[in-house]
This record gives sequence, C-alpha cells and structure tokens, in this order.
Amino acid sequence: MAPESAADDEDDYMNMSFEDTAPDKKNETLTQKKRRLAREAEQKARPKSKAELAEEERKKRDGALNKNALDTNNKGYKMMTALGYKAGSALGAAREPADGEKDTRLLEPIGLDMKDSRSGIGADAEKKRKFREEVEAQQQVDKKRKVEAGDFRERQQKEREEKRMEGQVWGAMKVCERLEEEEEAEVDAARGTPKRTKPLQCVNVLWRSLVKQRAINERDRRMRYDLHQSLSRRADYNDPEEESEDQISFAKKADTEEVDIALDNGDEELDQFEALEVSEKLANLVAYLRERWYYCFWCKYRYSDKELEGCPGATEEAHD
Repeated sequence: MAPESAADDEDDYMNMSFEDTAPDKKNETLTQKKRRLAREAEQKARPKSKAELAEEERKKRDGALNKNALDTNNKGYKMMTALGYKAGSALGAAREPADGEKDTRLLEPIGLDMKDSRSGIGADAEKKRKFREEVEAQQQVDKKRKVEAGDFRERQQKEREEKRMEGQVWGAMKVCERLEEEEEAEVDAARGTPKRTKPLQCVNVLWRSLVKQRAINERDRRMRYDLHQSLSRRADYNDPEEESEDQISFAKKADTEEVDIALDNGDEELDQFEALEVSEKLANLVAYLRERWYYCFWCKYRYSDKELEGCPGATEEAHD
C-alpha cells in the first residue's frame, strides 16, 4: 500500500497548468520595472481615437441618464434638503387626494430622452404613424392573399368534384341505355321482330344527350371521310357493287339528311335537362335506375325487387 500512496502523492506534471502572473511591483527587477514604466508611458502618450472618445462619452451619458436619483453631493440636492426635502418623498406641497384619486407627485426627477438624430420634435411621431400605416396595409394584403388562396383552393376542389360527377353522369346514362336496349331486345325476340332504330326525340331525356353526342361524333367522322373521298373520286360516280352503308356514308341516300336534320333541330326538353346542375342530373339518373330497373348505380348491382334489400342507400355517401 505504501508504494501506491507514494505514487498518488506525486505531482502530475503533464496536467499541471502554470499561470503567467504579472510580477509584484515590490519584487520586480530593474529590467521589469523599466519595461512596465515604458508601457505605461506609451499608453499615456498615445492619443485616443475619435471612436474611443465617443464611446467613453456615450457610456458616461448613459450612466448619468439611467441614474434618476439625485446624488447626495449634488448642489441642487443640498439646496432641496435645506428647504425640507427628504429622500424618497415627493416634491410639492402635500394635499389630501379626493376619493378615487391618486397622488401624482413625482418621487424622482424626470428622465431625459436624448435625440441622436437631427430631425424635428414631431418627426418620431410621424415616423411611427407611417410605420403603423405600412404595417396595417401589409396585414391587409396578407389577409387578402390568404382569402384569395382559400377561395382558389375551394374553387379548384369544386371544379374537380363537378368533373368527377360529370363522369358519373355519363356512366349512369350508359347504364340506362344498356338496360333499355336489353329490355327492347327481349321484347323484339319474343315478338320475332327485328331490331328497330328509335328516333332521337323518342329517346328518354335522361340519356338523350349521350345518344345525340354519339350521333354528332358519327356525323363529324362521316363528313371527314366524305371530304377525303371527294378528293379521290367524282361526286357523280355510281358504283353498282357499293354497299348500302357506303352509299349512306357518301350522302347518296336520304337517311343521312334525316339524321342531320334531327340533330340540328331544337330540343326544348333536352335543353331544360342540360340546364340542371350536375348533382341534380346524377340524382335523377340514380333515382330512375332504382325505380325502373331496381338497379343501384353505387352498388353496380341489379336487385330482384323494388325493396333493393341489402343496398345501403340512394346516395354515394351511404356506400362509403
């Protein structure tokens, strides 16, 4: 144990720190004294710069301004003391305050507010007023931007929702048309009659837009085809082996004119349906599918009776 204790008592010279302390004036050598006096003389002889003088003046001024209490060595304080003033008491004659009033006499001298600029007395108030107006104007602009951004997002969301519902409307129209064609095909098969082409005015107004748009697209396609063919063949050329469908496409039969006239005629009933909101169109189509064919557009299923047992409801939200 003795060697270990001796090792612990040894100084750790690797971790020791040596402070560079200035020598005491009494114990300093002649050379150190000469160097110290030379440094002090150099510091006293060096003139202070304008920045240093301004900094010292600012510190003195701030110290005096922050000190509101009068110094006991102040001449004014001595004069006030001779007249009966006591430290911590207010100036002026004492009087009894009325009910609800407070003693407004000052306990300390009024502090000074130094002006660093060369502007007039009311310039600071004018600057504050202008700054306040600029801040209020900027707040109004920011508020308007937030409102416009919110309106833009709402408008974008509404447009996306309407576009999605328009797709659902066209889908419901196709379902109505398909179910109608299947029902008519069953009736024609039972009667043994061929498939009939229904005039546009006889199509249900709920999906008449679909049939009309399809006919318009077909007419435009046929017109482009006719224009292309007119560049390569004479109009009065008649091919005896030409099929009847080709004759119709080349506008050599009256059926083409009848279809075009039907598309160009006004349809007041269809115009009224097209004027409805997209949501109202979809609601009418969904209700018609449920009442006419017991078909739920949201379930994509045709039920056996009008009760539609198992269907959550007539709205899309009920099927979420």
